[in-house]
Amino acid sequence: MTTKFIFLTGGAKRIGKTTCKHFHDQGFNIIFHYNSSVSEANEIKDSLNGIRENSCFMLQADFNDQSSIEKLSQGVSEITDQLAVLINNASSFYPTPIENASMNDWNDLMATNATTPLFLVQALLPFLKKGKGCVINISDTLAPSGIKNFSLYAGAKSALEGITKSLAKELAPEIRVNAISPGAILWPEDEDLTEDQQKERLTKVPLGRIGRPEDISSLAVFLANAEYITGQVIKVDGGRSII
Repeated sequence: MTTKFIFLTGGAKRIGKTTCKHFHDQGFNIIFHYNSSVSEANEIKDSLNGIRENSCFMLQADFNDQSSIEKLSQGVSEITDQLAVLINNASSFYPTPIENASMNDWNDLMATNATTPLFLVQALLPFLKKGKGCVINISDTLAPSGIKNFSLYAGAKSALEGITKSLAKELAPEIRVNAISPGAILWPEDEDLTEDQQKERLTKVPLGRIGRPEDISSLAVFLANAEYITGQVIKVDGGRSII
């Protein structure tokens, strides 16, 4: 039986790291992309290869470099000729109040959150077709309704959801394309929230807890095997979007 490969962007930390491990536990071989998190990437690769030899590979690329997509496609081709899953997880996220927003900010946020996912699908289409694969994009629950001071990020993630639905129509029935739309998953690394601040934020979440990376990775594994689901953007936010 041929071992199935997944390719995941942004695999060195947080949701990406957990997703790599979850798919590896399911018997998939892993190819993941990282940008600057070299030590974290090496740690994941060594850990997974320690469990199953030659089952995890890593590729470096900066999505602000226009050659990155060709570089990643070439890297994948040197490892396998088919993919079962492509997960566009890498993301840039930072505030851009309109008074200070720049074209550089727009280009950066679009490159990671929308442009690269679209053109990675294009570049890896032969691999996905041969592997009878699917695409899973990672969006953001709050983006379509807008986020104060994050208009550029919200625009980029909204574009990704439109891309998801359009590609689902275009690539059916060969390739399924879906998106996962997380709410608050882990507390932000750049915010030192007090216990009271954390509790206040959780009052807006019906399930009463912060999300875990496993909440996303388990859905990704499900979608990889759900042969009658395409064109969907599935919210994983503890119910916050229904309030």
